[in-house]
Amino acid sequence: MTITDPHELMELYIKDRTGEKAKSTLYKDRDHLNQFCVWCDEQGIESVQDIDGSHFLEYKFHLRQRIADSTIRNHFSTLRTFFKFCKRIDATDGNQELHTKLETPDFAKGDLSRDDMMDFDEVKKLLQYFGKFEYATVKHAMFVVFWHTGCRRGALRGLDLEDYKPVQQRENGRYGLIRFKHRPESGTPLKNKENGEREVIIWPQHGDIIEDYIEMKRRGKVDEYSRKPLFTGPNGRYSASNIQAFIYAISRPCYYTNECPHNREMDDCEARYYEKASKCPSSISPHPMRRASITYHLEEKDWTYEASSGRFDVSVDVLKEHYDQSTDEGRRKTRASMFFDGDQGVI
Repeated sequence: MTITDPHELMELYIKDRTGEKAKSTLYKDRDHLNQFCVWCDEQGIESVQDIDGSHFLEYKFHLRQRIADSTIRNHFSTLRTFFKFCKRIDATDGNQELHTKLETPDFAKGDLSRDDMMDFDEVKKLLQYFGKFEYATVKHAMFVVFWHTGCRRGALRGLDLEDYKPVQQRENGRYGLIRFKHRPESGTPLKNKENGEREVIIWPQHGDIIEDYIEMKRRGKVDEYSRKPLFTGPNGRYSASNIQAFIYAISRPCYYTNECPHNREMDDCEARYYEKASKCPSSISPHPMRRASITYHLEEKDWTYEASSGRFDVSVDVLKEHYDQSTDEGRRKTRASMFFDGDQGVI
């Protein structure tokens, strides 16, 4: 007898994919499919053979009331693969071709680059949490630098104490500076080597956090090359894997809201442990967090391509193809007005 029940097919799909995909990916797939199955129950849909394209449109509207457009794209990608599986095992009617009706929803220009990004409102909540409950800790200061410079994790870990220049009055305004430097001989190369070296402006409100961290919370550690890292843990300079685990951990909604959007019992969730934070469906790694930062500054703060290219160490062509969400060329401002118009925002 052919199985057509969405719940049973979900279990078959997960079993079929076990061993082919990472556990964290399967966990996210199960979460997406479980939400779809619950919606099917609410709609009285008991068989995948009763589903047509109009149901996917209704489901998209349903999701839009709950999650960001960028996250909906991930849901639909999971469903598309799921319904390819259903067709392969003859669970769907031969003429349905449901996976072809699941082309990823067409949201904003360039939305492909926003897959798995952290929603800007969620970043604001995270920064508010840090400001209230973990002010000027190493986590707070490290994320402030990561978010506001959009740097790669290798560049973040390579910062030394001397690379931060405190906020003071300089030409055209009052600000601090962070210098990213290529130091391969002592274990902290930049991806683009000498071409990736740069000094970036740090607004006063962010500089205050960094300087309070340095004064009150920074551990007086050196690394194996006798350099003084800006961000220090119990053993000195953070490793790349330390920073990866850090971003996974702080991007869990339960970390900064004490609530779970996935209807899990937080005390029983395996992702509650720091070292298993990547198992949370909402957690992300440093690369998409960097993508979110760059996209935010282009889309929400109207930064120019040229200014962004230098700050984020990304070519203008890449910015135009993968990060720019604007459809109004008139929104682009000059570099000077972008940096010194006095409106740098709160996140």
